[in-house]
Amino acid sequence: MNSIVNPVFRAMDLSLLHSASLLVPAVRREEWLREWRAEFWHVTDARIESSAFCWQAQREVAAFCLGSFADAQCMRRLAHDEQRKTVSMHSSATQCLLWLALLFVLCATLACLFPGVRAEYDTVLHPVRPNLIVIAATDLNDKQVPAVSYTEFQNWRSSYQRYFDGLGFYRTDTQTVALSATRSGKFTVALASTNMMALLGLPVRAANEAADTNRSLPQVVLSYEMWTRSFGSDPHVSGRTIQVGEQIARIAGVLPCSSWKPPTNPDLWILVPGAQLATANQDTSGFVVAHLTKLGQDAMDTERISIMVRGEVEPWFCGIAINGNAAGPWRIYLFALFLAALALPAVTSLSMSESSFSSHRPSWKQNMARWLFLGAKLALVACIAYFASLDIAYWRIGGYSEIAELTQLAANFLLCLFGFRWALMDQRQRCPVCLRRVTHPARVGLASQTFLGWNGTEMICVGGHTLLHVPSLPTSWFGAQRWLYLDTSWEFLFADLTL
Repeated sequence: MNSIVNPVFRAMDLSLLHSASLLVPAVRREEWLREWRAEFWHVTDARIESSAFCWQAQREVAAFCLGSFADAQCMRRLAHDEQRKTVSMHSSATQCLLWLALLFVLCATLACLFPGVRAEYDTVLHPVRPNLIVIAATDLNDKQVPAVSYTEFQNWRSSYQRYFDGLGFYRTDTQTVALSATRSGKFTVALASTNMMALLGLPVRAANEAADTNRSLPQVVLSYEMWTRSFGSDPHVSGRTIQVGEQIARIAGVLPCSSWKPPTNPDLWILVPGAQLATANQDTSGFVVAHLTKLGQDAMDTERISIMVRGEVEPWFCGIAINGNAAGPWRIYLFALFLAALALPAVTSLSMSESSFSSHRPSWKQNMARWLFLGAKLALVACIAYFASLDIAYWRIGGYSEIAELTQLAANFLLCLFGFRWALMDQRQRCPVCLRRVTHPARVGLASQTFLGWNGTEMICVGGHTLLHVPSLPTSWFGAQRWLYLDTSWEFLFADLTL
């Protein structure tokens, strides 16, 4: 009977040990199981006799086997802590690039979501027509004020002009605009000639053809700011009818965002024929937009010029050039990148460290991988700086803004400068062989012996490839940090490390 029962309990105890071994990490499982089986043999040999059966002895052996689960859990926890510590302290080149790529995707996604960034690109894609001027008068604060009546404008347009080949007229007023049955408000409305949009060269974005072909109602063109503020950037706003003052008008489209803000900056434009402009309060003065001929361009050598009208009386007007060309985010970025590249040598050393003379140098493939890794870091940092500066400049701005452009320039410069500085400093701390950061700094030497012996910090690669010597005080014989390549005799110290 005993010869049958004892093997059964032995099989059960061994099954407990094998079950516990599944909790141990695979790299150490075989050695762990071999040690526990050896201990199990000693316990069973001392406690259990082959010719007798004892419940007390079997309970003690079973308790010993159950204790293997606690030991397996401890081994698993230690292996997990060691792995987490290794990953956090000795990050690889792949992990570094993945983190940078993740940050780049995040910044680019945010830039695509902000309306201010889209508006900034709109100003570059749709600039105002060149060689345009606004004819008006100026007050004591050097602001443009309406000074041309529609009668004078008609006389100009009907007479021969040497300096202008296109003229447009508009005047502004504050009126109540009913956007819907429940929403209305005060807006600046511009009553303009029908050729005004073509004269400015700004395309009107219409979402349906009915709004463009139906001319039974006055046509209204919304400014970009009013479209985003009052209509929530609705792409299907064209074709709707709104009430402007006492008349019903149909929305024909939306103007693109522009860097040029016309005098009084109308919220919406009503395009009406000349006959309606002539009958609507002719005494009210307005602004004239004129396109210069080649002769007019030669005569206007500055951004501001005085204009005298020949006639019974000779009033003087002021012509101010329209500058509708925005620098754009890409040009601003390139300029900031150029400034950062010029300033980089002033904030960090461009040297990639010296190397000691040794036969155990990295191969040409490892050297190429090192430089490719540096180039990838610099490229990702540059891309992150571009989109992050747009996020910083336009996260609270819905349209074009000169202040936002200055903010983008400053953010671009700082992010590129300190991003490149970090990339170079990180590269100098990475082993040229495996591209992992060196760790375990140790102080060597005394500060009082700087000129007699070496004094500085030593750091070692966790893979046993190199030692990095960083001097505390650069001298003529040890001015920059140096790499010492270790030979194969050091490998036994790092046999347990997995790179």
